Amino acid sequence: MIINKLKLLIIFGIALFISGCASSHYSVLQAPSQPVNTFDKLEIADFTSNLKDEVSIDLADRFAGQLYRAIMKERELHPGESVFEEIVLDTDDVEGVLLLNGTVISFEEGSRAARYFIGFGAGKAYCTIQAVFTNKATGEDIIRTNFDGELSMGLFGGSPEEAVDAVVKAFITYFDEYFEKEGLRPSKT
Repeated sequence: MIINKLKLLIIFGIALFISGCASSHYSVLQAPSQPVNTFDKLEIADFTSNLKDEVSIDLADRFAGQLYRAIMKERELHPGESVFEEIVLDTDDVEGVLLLNGTVISFEEGSRAARYFIGFGAGKAYCTIQAVFTNKATGEDIIRTNFDGELSMGLFGGSPEEAVDAVVKAFITYFDEYFEKEGLRPSKT
């Protein structure tokens, strides 16, 4: 009996060690002033960084593409559930376009060694991106939200990229929850 419990504890510890502990969440700073289903197209503009270090600037440069690919994958997995007819990285269209501008406002790679040897929050990596959704035709800000991701620990300390992946997940979660709450698509059960 004790051996079985010990085996279970070891398996649980290994699973926790390997899987890492990345988490994500979002904070709505400005609630939607207009329903997003009044827009046909979501344009994901190039992201910028308020931080001046090379790593943060690189993150901003590639984030729009990473988010676009994740949204397109989500649309592929759940066809017919998006309220937008199109998701694009750039368009000359103005009418019916919800423009997403994002800014990296915090990014810390943390300490891989501290995550590996200590874990439980020591040396955590984190990333926060502020997103402003704007009516491209009028210039009116429709929604302002912060998206956060962090990595507390993982295999060999995990990669800071996992914190960035968690931010992408926060965007997807926000859209899912918003569309469901507004009755813009069937709820998941």
